[in-house]
Amino acid sequence: MKIKLALGAAVIAMGLSTPAQADILNYDVTNATGGDCAHGLWTNTLNSGCSRYYSFQDGSLFSVDTDTGTGTFTGTAINRAGTVATLDLSLSGLIDTMDGTGFDYKSGGGPYDPANQDYFSSASGTINVGGITYTLNPVDPFAGNTSFQFGDGANDKTGDFGGSAWLNVLNPLGALLPHFDINFDLKPSPTQVPAPAGALLLGFGLVGVWGARRRKAKVAAA
Repeated sequence: MKIKLALGAAVIAMGLSTPAQADILNYDVTNATGGDCAHGLWTNTLNSGCSRYYSFQDGSLFSVDTDTGTGTFTGTAINRAGTVATLDLSLSGLIDTMDGTGFDYKSGGGPYDPANQDYFSSASGTINVGGITYTLNPVDPFAGNTSFQFGDGANDKTGDFGGSAWLNVLNPLGALLPHFDINFDLKPSPTQVPAPAGALLLGFGLVGVWGARRRKAKVAAA
């Protein structure tokens, strides 16, 4: 899949640290735009003025599992008034081209290059804003025939490596609201060796120590 190409630079930046996790790519999320109304999340008519713009906070994460074609987008964002928004999105239907899919590209950032961008065709989850939970429309989670796009230039505010999506949300009563909007830049997130791999490495180390002691004992006996 072109996902391997779209995220190639990020994978190289991670180095060869975790071969056991090579099919899971983790990224830190940062804001897409600067200026007076810097934001990553836009809540449309839910607020007014700059209060509609929420800045992503440290700890916001985007993860892609290229084996299962799924992903997650989680984190918090805060507006100027101090209102906190919490995002918990599950992504699915990973595709490497929109040819023949009926999806439209969400333009506005860098040049569109399908070789450097990838897409999730479906999503579910919630966005809690100020203690009120809004749910992605399970029938049509993305507005305007778009998808969740990511890669170089996929952020519709900048040409950086990032992503964007227009999200159809329902209020607690199930009524459809004008779409929310997320725009974000991405950078590789430090990863840890998973527990099974760590245990395996520890096992290899113990075997090596045992072997060295056994050889030393044989030499002493001789």
